[in-house]
Amino acid sequence: MRRLPVLAALLAVAAGAEADVYRIVDAQGHVQYTDRWVPGAEVIKTERSRSTPSSSADDGKRLSAESERISADLNREATARAVKADEDKVRAEQCKTAKERYRKAIESRRLYREGKNGEREYLTDDQADQERLSARLEVQQACGSDAGLEQ
Repeated sequence: MRRLPVLAALLAVAAGAEADVYRIVDAQGHVQYTDRWVPGAEVIKTERSRSTPSSSADDGKRLSAESERISADLNREATARAVKADEDKVRAEQCKTAKERYRKAIESRRLYREGKNGEREYLTDDQADQERLSARLEVQQACGSDAGLEQ
């Protein structure tokens, strides 16, 4: 008598029932099958669409195409992450360079530029103030407007 429900469940699985089938083993070791999940249940058959029967070759091609698409997507994402990391590295270096230029402009008593022959051309006070302002703006552009200049 106990075999009749088990046999019916197995026939439903073999016939291609459209619902999930779960296998449950109770505390006494009795096996039961149901179409509803309960704690401890194990899925033995999942729902399948009956819209169009497909051959295993079609399934293999579809799975292969899907696998290639997923692989391409993962490669594209990995490349995008690598590009982002490279951009962040370059921005950090530009920020560091801008901060260093600003630090030197602020700490120096007199600023100068090198002339065509390598000689120093000292800036006037107004030119030095303009150079410091330019260095500060460069830091804000390279590091962001809220960049800390303590470094």
